[in-house]
Amino acid sequence: MPPHAKSLFVFAFAAMTAPAHAQNLKQVTTIAIPGTPINQFGSLTIDQASGLGYFADKDNKGVVVFDTKTDKYVSRIPGFVGVAKTGNTSGPNGIVVVNGGAEVWVSDGDSSITIIDTKSGAPNGKISTGGKARANGMAFDPNSKTVIVANSNDDPPFVSLISTELGHTIIASIPVPDSAENLERSAYHAPSGTFYTVIPVSRTDKTKGLLAQTDPKTGKLVQLHEIERCHPHSLSIVTDHTIFMGCSNGHGPSPKPGGDMAIFDIATGKVEPMAPGLAATAARPPTSRSASITMPRPARRSLWSTSSPESWRRRCRLRPRRARST
Repeated sequence: MPPHAKSLFVFAFAAMTAPAHAQNLKQVTTIAIPGTPINQFGSLTIDQASGLGYFADKDNKGVVVFDTKTDKYVSRIPGFVGVAKTGNTSGPNGIVVVNGGAEVWVSDGDSSITIIDTKSGAPNGKISTGGKARANGMAFDPNSKTVIVANSNDDPPFVSLISTELGHTIIASIPVPDSAENLERSAYHAPSGTFYTVIPVSRTDKTKGLLAQTDPKTGKLVQLHEIERCHPHSLSIVTDHTIFMGCSNGHGPSPKPGGDMAIFDIATGKVEPMAPGLAATAARPPTSRSASITMPRPARRSLWSTSSPESWRRRCRLRPRRARST
């Protein structure tokens, strides 16, 4: 990112999405962000109901709030660690919307989660995950009302399962000693009722990555899938059967920039043919002719859009998504 970036989102999304389907992408808008130029940041999420976006801004020790319906900056919620001496203790990091949009949970560099009331836009609680380093990526299971959060830089790294109901009970703390480097992003898979978490490097075989599957109902690690030819740092569950994983080339004896995309078949537990050069495209494929790629905004007002969702599906060899009753 440019050292004095004020138009944060356009530059960030251009970098993340351009290799994916650049010929069909177009810039829709730019949202200016006030304050110290942002160079260090965590994750971003969008509340689908309200259209509000939340962005982890480490340089300004806060969470930027912006409106995807008006394409305007809204506010910055302060009170986070910010940039520390090491990234292992910096924050904010992960962000997840929970309980039907009533709260936003934000993980921080001091192994804590700050709970933000979306009505007031202010913090109203804090949870310690019990680690010594940062709490990182998170995901939410709306059925069991459980959040998974990774303490990726503790030794050993661990994931916590935390109830979003009153009292915020820590259901389980699960060490993952098989990881040789971090625990990265997590996502919830509704058909199986489990979380998937990507792990860049396996301790037993450093040429491979891992994909951890955790059950929030039992509080246990269900399975560790070995991922060949991929050191995954990001993921998105794009259909009931398929997971996209962004694989970094920065590992092994000859590290280099960039990476590839691995397509994981959930039924077989295997990686299908790789998609070279698409490491940053762990995003849900478009479902309409003007759908968001990086930011899951309403179709008519996406920051980045594609005109050919069917070509996306063909390129990624996705099974069609079946209609599901609600």
